Amino acid sequence: MSFGGFGSNNSTFGSSGGFGSNTANSSPFGSNTGGSLFGGNNNTGSSFGGNNNTNTFGSTGGFGNTNSSFGGNNNTGSFGSSTFGAANNNSSFGGSNLNPAGANFNPNNDFEIPAQDCPQDAISCLEWSPTSNLLVVGSWDNSVRCFQVNGGGMQSISTQAKAYIQHQKPVLDVSFKSDGSGVFTGGCDNTVKWWQFNSNQGLQQGQDIGRHDAPVKCVHWIQESNILATAGWDRQLRFWDMRSPNPVASFQLPERAYCMDVKHPVMVIGTGGSDLDRNLLLYDLSRLGPNMTPTTVLSQSNAPLKKQYRCVSIFPDKSGYAIGSIEGRVAIWYIDPSQQSKNFAFKCHRDKDLKSICSVNAISFHPKFHTLSTAGGDGKWNFWDKDSKQRLKATNAILCGQNRPLPITCSGFNNTGELFAYGVSYDWSMGAENNPKCKNYVLIHNATESETKPRRSLNSSRRR
Repeated sequence: MSFGGFGSNNSTFGSSGGFGSNTANSSPFGSNTGGSLFGGNNNTGSSFGGNNNTNTFGSTGGFGNTNSSFGGNNNTGSFGSSTFGAANNNSSFGGSNLNPAGANFNPNNDFEIPAQDCPQDAISCLEWSPTSNLLVVGSWDNSVRCFQVNGGGMQSISTQAKAYIQHQKPVLDVSFKSDGSGVFTGGCDNTVKWWQFNSNQGLQQGQDIGRHDAPVKCVHWIQESNILATAGWDRQLRFWDMRSPNPVASFQLPERAYCMDVKHPVMVIGTGGSDLDRNLLLYDLSRLGPNMTPTTVLSQSNAPLKKQYRCVSIFPDKSGYAIGSIEGRVAIWYIDPSQQSKNFAFKCHRDKDLKSICSVNAISFHPKFHTLSTAGGDGKWNFWDKDSKQRLKATNAILCGQNRPLPITCSGFNNTGELFAYGVSYDWSMGAENNPKCKNYVLIHNATESETKPRRSLNSSRRR
């Protein structure tokens, strides 16, 4: 098929309006409309201030130690106004909170969600509502928690713990429905749940809508097709209609799914495997078969990175994707063959002097400026401009005693790009036996325009 129209406004394959677009604020849970069930205004303001740390995009940066491991269990018992977590005290990955000497859990002075509201075990995933400032956080303590975030920009940030649901085993991924009315979740109990928000605070019930034969690693709602896509460690890609308990279609993957992103009609899945048989699959969802099966696999290859994939994010214009791996490297890859000359990879979340290489755990794109963030096992997050190949902002490492970095496991921008949330906890890279049981944190950064707006490339400036 022709790729010439991919990403253009006039082509079906690259049409706008995919998942995560800023639609009308109609969420029944925490929206600022009069009919909100949960109430709470979503106050956002203009960006201001901020330090501009400009570095070469391909330079190494970050501090970490692949021989150390971090994480924790915030063994507290309250969540908002309701009791939370009593049933989780027997978590197999549990432990007590530690504040060892030399720890610095918030070196960048970001807003910290109160410890009593945070997960009691490692944080696996988070996602912002596409219609409001609701933030959902999934954890290895089997919970999915929802927070109302107020403020941002020139207003101080505050949060309110709203409600939560429980899986039987750790939660691995969450995905908002496009209207913000609820979230889909998947985890190690092999189940896929739908959580439709209601007005009750505290514990709510999720509805089982699907199942895999092994842990569900990735979930993503596809608004254009009104179906849910899930991928698991059973090597299955499945599509679900919420009205049926059985998948409308199943698709065999070459290996376990490790990461996935969807911006209709583009779907990218990174699978496991050795360095020789690891795969990256690109699907065209505009060409679905009679059972919603993606009939066109645009490409299947073990490029562009050499080691295990950890995260992938499709460009906002759908012309390509960014993918990160355990080798402290990110690849910027275009789909159209005519743009292949623009492909490149750069090192990050590593330090030459310390000889440390940490994984890239999360990548997300700014919804307005289309710059990107990375977050890694070195306890740092960065903002980048892929087009000018510059680092826009560097941060200080989060430390868990003895100057050991505490990984950032997940991150993302809200729907306006003014707030950037990230989860801080052990990422299991060194196994459960090496979990030092440091506290878990969810932090929120005021992402100012000066930190996230693209800059003219250095070479372009010199030519002028």
